Amino acid sequence: MSHFRVARRYARALITLAEEQDKLETIVVDLNRVSSLVGSSRELTLFLKNPSYGKEKKRKVLDELFSGMVDDLTNRFIVLLVEKGRQGILQEIINHFKLLVDERMGIVRADVRSAIALDKKQEKSLKKQLEGYTGKKVEITFSLDRSLQGGFLARLDDTVFDASIRRQLELLEKKFLSNGSFTK
Repeated sequence: MSHFRVARRYARALITLAEEQDKLETIVVDLNRVSSLVGSSRELTLFLKNPSYGKEKKRKVLDELFSGMVDDLTNRFIVLLVEKGRQGILQEIINHFKLLVDERMGIVRADVRSAIALDKKQEKSLKKQLEGYTGKKVEITFSLDRSLQGGFLARLDDTVFDASIRRQLELLEKKFLSNGSFTK
């Protein structure tokens, strides 16, 4: 079974438990901490994925690391991952968990790259347009990308809105080439 499917199953199980115990917000905060810690430590990531360290050693290290830092449910979940040998896909499980939480809350995340910084009015307008398109609340991360030459590129899940000058020039070139009125 692929890591994607396994990670999604564990994430679903955790979200179900968190909702049953009315601890969803707590678990979200915990997993953000865990993700930050694991993501910032290459040594910890390598340790978790290294099969030469036994389950007991990994369980002990993770228990010491997260004890008192996360809720008991989160800690038990991490211990379960170690017992099942799934600690190496912890980050993927956390990512799936976040996607499931967003899905339940009706939130879509968007990445918008623009050639120049957008002002607040432009950001609000774009957010409103994307929310109208999706019918959901949109949370946007903005970044600069000078290679766009102008305009913006918005990515929502698998959908890309390319309103960049670079793309417009590519379309114009394609149109000229297809009409035979322009040669490279």
